[in-house]
Amino acid sequence: MHTYRDLALHILKDKGLRITKPRRLVVDVLDKAEQALSAYDIKDLLSEQGEKVDTVSIYRIIECLEANQLVHRILTTGKVRKCQLEHEDHCQLERSNHCHHLLICQKCGDIEEIHCLGLTTVIKDVEKESHFKVREHNLEFLGLCAKCA
Repeated sequence: MHTYRDLALHILKDKGLRITKPRRLVVDVLDKAEQALSAYDIKDLLSEQGEKVDTVSIYRIIECLEANQLVHRILTTGKVRKCQLEHEDHCQLERSNHCHHLLICQKCGDIEEIHCLGLTTVIKDVEKESHFKVREHNLEFLGLCAKCA
């Protein structure tokens, strides 16, 4: 079984991006993280390991990972969470009708990624009504997870 780290680095390499030490270090932190992290959280975790990567570089790495669908930005917090690459239907498939959404527990902070094909109709209606071409969208559901409900 491949880890997030293995899959993310493979995807970056396949896209012609260099696997620099700072990129590898940030991917390693995300691989081990169970929760969403800010750039400063990542910097602190790297510092605890004796690694020094400046905050600006961490932000740039996060932008690269997000652009390549390897992390999801949590809009309500600004933090990022690793994409579930090990699932067969992960975001890297780039299907036109593929989307993901996040379920965010307001009590424990747990975040679950869910996939939904059902918004295709809504997006088509928005495009038809507004003459606006939707390229992507973000949707977060806030509430209580099964453990906290």
